[in-house]
Parts: sequence; structure tokens; C-alpha cells
Amino acid sequence: MDISLVGSINIDLVYRVPYVVNNGETLHSTSHSVHFGGKGANQAVAASQLGANVHFIGKVGNDDFGDQALNNLKDKGVYIDSVQKEGATGQAIIQVTETGDNAIVLFPGANFLVTPKQIEEEADIISSSKALLLQLEVPLDTVEKAVEIAAQHGKIVILNPAPSQKLPDSLLKNVTFLTPNETELAQMTGIETTTEEDIRAACSLLLDKGVGTVVVTLGSKGSFYMNHEESGWVQASKVDAVDTTGAGDAFNGAFAVGLCRGNSLRSSIEFATKIAAFVVTQMGAQPLIPHSLLE
Repeated sequence: MDISLVGSINIDLVYRVPYVVNNGETLHSTSHSVHFGGKGANQAVAASQLGANVHFIGKVGNDDFGDQALNNLKDKGVYIDSVQKEGATGQAIIQVTETGDNAIVLFPGANFLVTPKQIEEEADIISSSKALLLQLEVPLDTVEKAVEIAAQHGKIVILNPAPSQKLPDSLLKNVTFLTPNETELAQMTGIETTTEEDIRAACSLLLDKGVGTVVVTLGSKGSFYMNHEESGWVQASKVDAVDTTGAGDAFNGAFAVGLCRGNSLRSSIEFATKIAAFVVTQMGAQPLIPHSLLE
């Protein structure tokens, strides 16, 4: 299971708060911790722990955070030969409430220095992988170049459209699986996603633009999937959430692994849901996944 991954690598500075701070307010944090993060790194670590050979294409800074982030990825079994150093390592300032909800301020740093040229230099990695996994924490033209190469070679393309932004139809038509959350789906389509009918209408709009399958993650409500042949709901497990940071990333990493194993769409979503449910019970976005959950 070779997965090429183009994405972000961050250091997460996590602050425990009673609630998300309001405009103009100063709020005391009850605790502080430092974790490894970045949507790309979170997805890579999840997929690697689940048995995939993950080849990471990205950048970290010429700083201590960059060295720490690379060592972490290497320790987690992720291949880092295609990660370059430039600028300052990306960081995320994360508020986590007592109920596990979060709010994030993101400094992209070196992640925004990943260029289409770097992707072209790593085309062999993408073309020899079974799937390409991406997010939107690197420049859009870089994402477009990676998807273009993967599509030319008939690879599975999984795009997690986060943080949300407007995506060109030329990109969407080459996406095999698009995995927005409820908010991102609404922002991408302009359709409020308050009812099942709304969600179906939004997914239909994306399918009409050429997306192969849309998988919408809905937090504690589970997920909804839809393509031109089938649609359905997968329920989420009931757990006591501690920190929801990285749940979507774990879902995407596990979903990619399920697909690369040759599992059905629904089975891959069920597997991803199980992994994401575990992650929200742990602090940080890259917890160690127990062997009991690997199958």
C-alpha cells in the first residue's frame, strides 16, 4: 500500500480553555502542551500506523521545530526523503474546550513554500503510488499539479478540501474521492447543509462537476457518501471526546488505507470512522493507534 501525500507539517501549540475566546477577550488557559500536527502530517502518521508506506512531499523550516517534525515522521514510519527545508516551520495555535471542541489559528510557514516545481521533481513517487492524498494547507497550484500527475497515471486521488476555498472545475474533475466536512461542503457549494436533502443537493452539485465520490464527515453524526451509483450513511461510534483536533485527518488517512486494501467504499468509511472515533478520545492529533483497531 504505497500512498503519496502532498501536504502540511506543523507544530501544534495547544491551550486548554473553558470556552473559545471571544473578540476582545483575554482568557486564562488551564494547561498548555506541544504536539506534532499539520493536516498532511496527521494523515500521514495515521496511514503509516495502519500499515501503509507513506511517501511525504512537503516542506519544514530551517529551525528546531522542523528537525523535530521530521524526526517524528521518521519515527512513525513515514518516508521523508521528499521533504525539503526552507523558511520557518508551520505552526497552529489551538484552543481546546472542556467538551473537546476546538478553534485554530494557523501560521503556514514553509507549507506555503511547497511549489509545483517541487511536485514535478517528485512525479515518480506519485506515479508509482496506489493513491495520492492531499489537503489545502499548501498552495492551490501545487495541489493542482499533484492531482494532474496522479490523474495522468490513473491513480486514486483523495482530496480533503480543508481549509475550505473555491476549487476550479479542472481540479474537481480529477478527484476520485472528495472528503469535506459539513461546513466545507456548504462553503464549496453555497448550499446550506442543514437537512439530508440539502446535503444530497450539495453532493450532486460536486458530482456534476466531475468528482467521483463525495464523502461528507459530520462529526458525531457520522458521515454521508454519494456517487452516481450509490449513497448512504455511516453512523459514528459514541465516545467521550477529549480533543477533536485531527479527527478528520485520521479519518482521511484511514480511508485511504481502506481503499488501498481494496475494501469497498462503505467498508473503507466504516474503518475510517472507527479510527477517527478513537483519535478524539486522545489529546493531540497524532496519538498512537492500538493494534486492536488496525483491522
